[in-house]
Amino acid sequence: MGISTLAISRRLEARGFTESQAEGVAEELVDIVENSDLVTKDFLRAEMAGLEAKLIAKMGDLKTELIAKIGDQKNDTIKWLISLQFGSLALTVGLIYFLLNYFLLKR
Repeated sequence: MGISTLAISRRLEARGFTESQAEGVAEELVDIVENSDLVTKDFLRAEMAGLEAKLIAKMGDLKTELIAKIGDQKNDTIKWLISLQFGSLALTVGLIYFLLNYFLLKR
């Protein structure tokens, strides 16, 4: 980030600072800015774009993982339902067999 001490000192002089005061303040301002951890808009945009790309990639990974887990749960649910259907069928057949034997033997 290029900061002109000459431009700063001229603006300060126009506002009533002496030449010496203006130069001193301009030099201090430039020193403070150059030795601080200020961030430029371009740097911030680049960092945000990188974070966005990482976030999108992570969301894709999570989506894939979630789909796999849902598929596993679906398979488990289908297995349970099939088992319950066979159990229900066996119970129904057994009950019909019992009722037929009970009523046929009773006569």
